Amino acid sequence: MTTQRFDPARLDVAAFARAQAQIEGLLSLAALARLADAVVQPADGAGADVRWSAQGLWREAAGSAPETRLRVRAQATVWLTCQRCLQPAALPIEVDTTLRFVADEAQAERLDEAQDAEDVLALPRSLKLVELIEDELILALPIVPRHEACPEPLTYAAEAAADFEPDGAAPDDDPPHPFAALEALKKPTRGA
Repeated sequence: MTTQRFDPARLDVAAFARAQAQIEGLLSLAALARLADAVVQPADGAGADVRWSAQGLWREAAGSAPETRLRVRAQATVWLTCQRCLQPAALPIEVDTTLRFVADEAQAERLDEAQDAEDVLALPRSLKLVELIEDELILALPIVPRHEACPEPLTYAAEAAADFEPDGAAPDDDPPHPFAALEALKKPTRGA
């Protein structure tokens, strides 16, 4: 029995799935330029590593075409700006997705609309697995990143605004009503 080697830079998805092969690796965040642009550099300057694996899945069913699938897993800890305290936060991101490959774009579109549970793609000649992993990690980034508990107490803009008045004047307790000038215009004048 020969062991077939698969290149993640030019992965033959159909052969990989038929062989039900598995590959794994470790990437530096610097190798994923688009993901690196979306995160902040940690205070210690250390780069994050992305641990990934891919597994080919092939299933033949009587009376139908064989199903070609690719399961992709990846995990990393990235630094993002916390939206509460605006300080860097180390956040874990994890991907575990299975993609189904079909003969062409039309079939992929039809099946993708009919099924919400899995992503369906047209089978390419070769797949750049690293780009696929990067895409999935970008999609896994939190929309609103934040610490579970911010390291420093939060200061609120309202408290800061209340403490500041130009020329050292005390803030008015009762600001003028915005339509007070219009009220004065409505009152009839005597002698007219």
